Amino acid sequence: MATNTQSLFAQVARSAEADGKAHYFRLHRHRFAAMLQAISAPPGASVLEVGVTPGHFTELLVQSGYKVSGADLDPFTRKALWDRLGVEVRQVHLEREALPFPDESFEQVVFSEVIEHLVYSPLPVLREFRRVLRPGGRLLITTPNELYFKSRARGILRMLLWQSLLTRDEFRHQMRLEGEQRYTTHSRTYTMGELSWLVEQAGFRVVRRQYEAPWEKVGLEVGRLRTHPLRVLVKAAFSALTTAIPPTRSMLLVVGEK
Repeated sequence: MATNTQSLFAQVARSAEADGKAHYFRLHRHRFAAMLQAISAPPGASVLEVGVTPGHFTELLVQSGYKVSGADLDPFTRKALWDRLGVEVRQVHLEREALPFPDESFEQVVFSEVIEHLVYSPLPVLREFRRVLRPGGRLLITTPNELYFKSRARGILRMLLWQSLLTRDEFRHQMRLEGEQRYTTHSRTYTMGELSWLVEQAGFRVVRRQYEAPWEKVGLEVGRLRTHPLRVLVKAAFSALTTAIPPTRSMLLVVGEK
């Protein structure tokens, strides 16, 4: 990370800690770094972030000089943060209503770790993003990789043991979700080919496809080698494998251009 980027992340980390969200920011900071690097719009550009809660990436965008608007299923819980950042976050249920913004309003749309929560086909939602983008505007999507090595290995092990792919607790948790609570869990994950196809079907030209490894980097901090040596070694082995074989990494990142 460049020095100014490190300073930016340190600033938002302090903000997250003061807000009681230090653990969340630690888990997601590598994802945020990959996303920020993938945004090609210049500072001052209009950016719509869809699915803004808890707001760490929103703050990174604002501090990077972007003019940010937000859309979220629940914009009220974190209203104090939106007010502090000067960001208007509008409520929208993506699968039931259109985005509450005019045509060609933004130069960039960010849709990170949300598409996997949608219950129905994401194509109508992706087409809405295209509608609110200006010509030449870009859509950035990230989502968990269906072929992530750790997830696939866990699934294979459970099948070999003749068990459900879900643990008992996971099954019961999902079955108890009703109404809008359903959006707190994953409906499905995607492969790179599937995600790219969806973006193209929505009318975008895919200009960037990359496998990222944000989750593999969490827990490899030097200090943890002294306190949790075995965990660090196992984590390092997973990280080395996904470094050698990119399609097994934990996250997909796709950029589409209108």
